[in-house]
Amino acid sequence: MTEQDKVRSILSDFEFRLHSILQKAWAEWQEMPKKGVLSARSRASIIFDFIKRFAIEEFDGDEDIHALPKGQTVKFLFQDQVLIRFKKANAKGIGSNIETQAVLEFVDPQLKIPDMLPEIFKVEVCYTLDKLATKVETVAVTKRDRHQKLWSYPIFGGESGEVVPMPTRAPDPEMPPTVRPRKPAEKPETGE
Repeated sequence: MTEQDKVRSILSDFEFRLHSILQKAWAEWQEMPKKGVLSARSRASIIFDFIKRFAIEEFDGDEDIHALPKGQTVKFLFQDQVLIRFKKANAKGIGSNIETQAVLEFVDPQLKIPDMLPEIFKVEVCYTLDKLATKVETVAVTKRDRHQKLWSYPIFGGESGEVVPMPTRAPDPEMPPTVRPRKPAEKPETGE
């Protein structure tokens, strides 16, 4: 079983909740007055604060998930095996951030996080906005090695329902097919 398969297996029961947290944070951002005057960096910071609050509320009391707050950030440990952090994705599809020592410890697979078991899988739950930054377009679980994406897979919420095929009307054998000829284009008068 690959690392991605192991992570996917562990997080599969939590995907809807992870996606929901990001959607709630985005909805709260959409309700903010005067958000149009803020920079993209401010937007990402504010949305992260919303994500953090919703995630702590969502996972509080769940024995399979441990919140690990540190400074201004928080990570979540799922079933003592998968450590996640929420991030806005950059153009490469990996978390966008300033390289601090804490970030390097998280994104470099060779470095171990102090006080953590050595076999913890560290991944990011990244969200990508559409081109106009009007909605969350994708949410993905992503593994990286510093600046390179190693693998990624999308997760989905419940917003897209099941596609139900609609029955088509069988052609009536008694009725010939309807053919509608196109009108010939009228040529404008040239005035000559």
